[in-house]
Amino acid sequence: MNYKVDVLSDGYVYGKCEPLHIDIDYSNFKSIESEVVKFDLAIEKTIKQLNELKELNPDLSDYIMMEILIVSDSSLSYHVHRLINNSLCARDAVERVLDEHINSINASQSIYLRERSQDIEDIKGRIIYNLENVKFDDLKNEKYILVIDELFPSILIQRRKNIIGIIAKKGGYTSHASIMCRSFGIPLVIGDIDIESSTEVIIDTRRQMVITNPTSDDLDRYNMNHLDDCLNVAIPHDGYLFLANISNNAEIDMVLENNFDGIGLYRTEMIFMNLDRPYTLEEQYKIYLEAVERMKDRPIVFRTFDISEDKRIEYVKTGSRGIKNYIDNPEIFENQVTAIMMANRNKSARIMFPMIETNADFEYLRDWVLRISKMNNFKMPIIGMMLETKSALENISDFVKTDFISVGTNDLTKDVFGIERTNSYEMVVEHVKDLINLLKPVVEFCKRNNKSLSVCGELASIVDIAYNFYKIGIRNLSVSPSMMKMLNKSYKKYNKQ
Repeated sequence: MNYKVDVLSDGYVYGKCEPLHIDIDYSNFKSIESEVVKFDLAIEKTIKQLNELKELNPDLSDYIMMEILIVSDSSLSYHVHRLINNSLCARDAVERVLDEHINSINASQSIYLRERSQDIEDIKGRIIYNLENVKFDDLKNEKYILVIDELFPSILIQRRKNIIGIIAKKGGYTSHASIMCRSFGIPLVIGDIDIESSTEVIIDTRRQMVITNPTSDDLDRYNMNHLDDCLNVAIPHDGYLFLANISNNAEIDMVLENNFDGIGLYRTEMIFMNLDRPYTLEEQYKIYLEAVERMKDRPIVFRTFDISEDKRIEYVKTGSRGIKNYIDNPEIFENQVTAIMMANRNKSARIMFPMIETNADFEYLRDWVLRISKMNNFKMPIIGMMLETKSALENISDFVKTDFISVGTNDLTKDVFGIERTNSYEMVVEHVKDLINLLKPVVEFCKRNNKSLSVCGELASIVDIAYNFYKIGIRNLSVSPSMMKMLNKSYKKYNKQ
């Protein structure tokens, strides 16, 4: 059975499912004194658990410390005690106090703040589990795909070594649980799917698809049968670049662990979604500088913010994508470009413009960056473009001033063939040959003009399609940090031809 899902963290995984159902047998109210004691002990136990998690997960210490501070806050205990003294049971008192906080957050106009309410839900759940002595550590001690109604960070943190993928019924892109999944390289999808224990499943975030009880043909099609032959760390690939697509600095951990050659696509707009106001120049500078310093001399391509209806941000004027994003939001664009150039200390940072339609669009933005660099006495960075519109594809020979080109297959296939991300795998495959033929002149143009060319769309992580990119001379592929196995497999297949 195939199910369409929404994607919160990219990945490509096959395994057995384990549903996590948390059943609470609520105890009865006994006395005010006993309810107060029960609540105080639950707070004590919760803080102890969080401190243990912090010790075991130093990379998440800041987040866990935030939860500890909320649970330890004297105002929480004051308001809960007050309600208990009015004869409300501890559980109901905790729910009422924290639900009021959650409702106030949900009333915000900010997507970021609304999705932060999930963190309070996490804290509420943990306190209630401890009030009622609920144990939910009964999942198998082996690798599995977690099936759950809603993923909370504490559940993920406790099981991160066993979880290879997650299917949840609800969740948000900027929630901490989603951010953690992207950092850990764990695919997370959202869909109203009921799956029994030990059911075999393929999660394919490229197609926004979950396949239950896959056939041998499905496994062959997805190249799952022999993935274990390939490592998560890059194999030798002289003359070729294995690049990563990321959305935040936390994902750099996996980029370095898997030994990627660099970052081919940094989706900077995902950073913008973390606040309900524009980042200041200094705030952006710190983020980009950290990325540049951690990558050292490896190249990192920052895509200027790409905002559209599906990634609406309250403080950004949203019209059509591409150049209009920047013309309508000049201060945000200038701050971002300035911050990137300030952070470019080792000359490894590149700037890339998305959704370019014409060479005039590209030169307009390039000249804008040039003015900013001269004004601040910065060295002009390497400037490139994403090739993801039919117009740019048809007029590729005009783009002689680009330093590099990266093919965004998701939007390009949509613009040229009308293929959405949600369309079937078969429809994508049906047009691959045509896409390859259309890209041949791009390859020739880049060779003739000594320009770097890469593919950073999702098709780069499909083995058979990546193999065809290699065949026509595209040497650089950029994929999700969790997809190194697919790059290794594609490269090995190409070298065996």
